[in-house]
Amino acid sequence: MSLGCVLVVEDTECGPYAYDYRGACYCEDGFDGDDPYGAGCSPLMTFRVTDDCDDGSHVSWKLFSDARDWTWPSGDAEYRTPGLGYDGLETILCEVDEWICFGAQTDSGLTYGVGLDFAEGCDDCCYPCESREVDLGYLTCN
Repeated sequence: MSLGCVLVVEDTECGPYAYDYRGACYCEDGFDGDDPYGAGCSPLMTFRVTDDCDDGSHVSWKLFSDARDWTWPSGDAEYRTPGLGYDGLETILCEVDEWICFGAQTDSGLTYGVGLDFAEGCDDCCYPCESREVDLGYLTCN
């Protein structure tokens, strides 16, 4: 199964990460988009988070663009891990040349990465937007 959308253009000049098939532009595997002006398709990036902190609370987490005022999920919404030892997986559509930063916090107040408000500093919690899966590893209580 592949994710993607059909881009129909009159002259079939497809943008980056798209290809022409019978007069329509299609996104390559791992990319998605809907741009009739031939700008191409954007990478689909999947993030995996595992709650490994047995403190009885869930982990809320977000992703932040470092290049634009954008978060996943949007607004005040947050992703939440499904429980101790289980993976949380989320796929986003990002833009080439931006970096995606990870931030999380437990109900008990532990923070990871840039935190839920993108205010914490970190050296290794931002990733270039690419069509791939990023395994953020186990979030421990330490």
